Amino acid sequence: MRGSYRIIICIAVIGCGCSKLLDPEEIPTAVERQSPLRIFLQDQSGFMQTLYGSDGVRDGEILLKSNRLRRETRLTADSTGLAVVTGLISDTYLISASRAMTPEEMALATGQATAQIRLVNSTLGLIDLRADQSEPVTVPMYPVAGGSPLVISEIYGCGPPGSGLYFHDKYVEIYNQSDETVYLDSLLIAVVYASSYTGENFIDDPEFIHSSNVWMFPGKGSDYPLEPGHFAVCAADGIDHRNNAPNSVDLSGVRFEFYKRDAPDIDNPLVPNMKRILQDSGYDWLIGGEKDALVLAKIPVDSLGFRNNRLLIPYTHILDGVEYLDDPSRLDKKKLNPQIDAGATGGIEFYTGKSMERIALQVEGRMALKDDNNSSLDFRVLDHPTPEYHHGK
Repeated sequence: MRGSYRIIICIAVIGCGCSKLLDPEEIPTAVERQSPLRIFLQDQSGFMQTLYGSDGVRDGEILLKSNRLRRETRLTADSTGLAVVTGLISDTYLISASRAMTPEEMALATGQATAQIRLVNSTLGLIDLRADQSEPVTVPMYPVAGGSPLVISEIYGCGPPGSGLYFHDKYVEIYNQSDETVYLDSLLIAVVYASSYTGENFIDDPEFIHSSNVWMFPGKGSDYPLEPGHFAVCAADGIDHRNNAPNSVDLSGVRFEFYKRDAPDIDNPLVPNMKRILQDSGYDWLIGGEKDALVLAKIPVDSLGFRNNRLLIPYTHILDGVEYLDDPSRLDKKKLNPQIDAGATGGIEFYTGKSMERIALQVEGRMALKDDNNSSLDFRVLDHPTPEYHHGK
């Protein structure tokens, strides 16, 4: 997950010797490919080679999403790891590939029947396709451990419409998609400063998320249970914001709120307070209105490193992470490591009242939320925030 695929393909136009000029409205804006596109899924773990004698990821699922037209094309690789598609429109595409490993396959490949291991494309997943490209696209696939019971299910940060510069109604929502009760005690919510993405102005650190905004759930281990299929909203201010901004939302009954005791912040005594570990600026919990990245982590605070006034959270202790950008197609501007989130949701302007919600799936009769480590494909934008509610229910 260290770079994007750029395939530059030219479109040749042969003149007919005529002097007639084309009307601008007659010039095609999208050109259909003239040859099939071949996509090869290449396993980097050695699992496929051990199991089937080839590094092709057989039966891998592929999703291509057109950036301009937003069209989706779904493919399945054959037994050699190859998928072929025709009729694509020339555009920049987001590509997501995934293949679940069965416990039986993992037992044969590693000696341990490990569950919930997937091969995914650990890259930024951008490809440029033009009409006459004939070279195959090779997509490297890496193993990731799935199945975190807790995921970030919704983020709201832009502020409501028609209320001036009001922004105190921000929140992040956590969902338990397992079939067991999970305790939130001492988990961390951190706003990402930078991680291991070698892009513009970002730190190249192969091990840690850097953050200067880290908060911890209260509790000593079993004080704050989150039942299966339930949500926990953590609000900047746990109040009914409609009293100050009619187009906002009621957060007076949320599970938790971020409260800065040394600032002129609002404290609802009926809502448990998150514990501030590090945030030295601002009067309230701060996340970006148009772009930012959040992670949920499980690690003792006293084991965190500290460098340049920022706490260091190891990738290995991150349960979930989401990034959103003002322009979700500009993945070159990401600051969250693609191993945690290969894409980005967003495209939201300030003070429009829109939020970002993880897409729901039905798994064995219950609601699970899509979690392919790619927010470009895992999230959708809502016109209005929905705390402790999901459209999939």
